[in-house]
Amino acid sequence: MKALPVRLIGAGVLLAALGCQLPAAQATATNAQELPEPSSELIAKSVRVWDPGTSVLAWNLTGSVKAVEQVQEKDGETTITLATDILFTPDSSKLPATASAKVESLVSKIPKGADVQVNGHTDSVHGAKDNKTLSTDRAKAVAAVIKKARPDLNAKVKGFADTQPAVREDPKDLSTYAANRRVEIIYAG
Repeated sequence: MKALPVRLIGAGVLLAALGCQLPAAQATATNAQELPEPSSELIAKSVRVWDPGTSVLAWNLTGSVKAVEQVQEKDGETTITLATDILFTPDSSKLPATASAKVESLVSKIPKGADVQVNGHTDSVHGAKDNKTLSTDRAKAVAAVIKKARPDLNAKVKGFADTQPAVREDPKDLSTYAANRRVEIIYAG
């Protein structure tokens, strides 16, 4: 039996990996000139057409960008709920300038001279800072922006820590914890 050249063996391995099979007669060829022309069926099986329409996925932002606030009106009272995960870094009550501008924009619609209650809330996870202190400090930070933007408003502050959760926390769903970390701006109207 005649030894096959390494190139031919390599080509056979490559074709096998691609799922192509050579007839037994072709497997005994010793050089490229002895190989028969590949059939159109063999070529069709070994060539794939790239379709960018099915290969490239566009990134869809729907649902991945959350608003800083939610506004709810009920029984003549308006509650603006601010997501503190977006406004504050963890265990911090320092409000960045960009967040201050958003708060100023939100309170511009509050009726002149209105009483405003600013409530801070945390989740049940204890961090470096006490949750009661953290919730109060965050409410104070938001109230300071309100007082600066709208000195006509009478803002009162209260921190509730984790005593008034918006939703029941579920360790398997971290969004439930995030929903409880919030500052609420409440006013009549």
